[in-house]
Amino acid sequence: MPVVEGYAETARAARYVEQLSSHFGHEPGGMKVLASEPGQLVVDLGGATWSLRADPAGLTLRVESADASLLTRLSARVAERVEQIGRRDGLTVHWQPATSS
Repeated sequence: MPVVEGYAETARAARYVEQLSSHFGHEPGGMKVLASEPGQLVVDLGGATWSLRADPAGLTLRVESADASLLTRLSARVAERVEQIGRRDGLTVHWQPATSS
């Protein structure tokens, strides 16, 4: 299954995971939280799964989809959303192909 992983450096990663957990708890656009615990979040994006984990230095993101073109589109939307909520901190998501699936 095609997978991309990303990272955004921030000292406030746990806060962003909490904020996104709250946002996706309302199921915007049919997206559903599959798992949520402090510092971690897994969201069904409809055709892809997005995992988000906080660590002391930043956010680790992972998007998986059986459809490579959908993966490209949804990972761009994920990055856009993370960067939008982190604009004050200048968050930037850097994607790369996953090293393992």
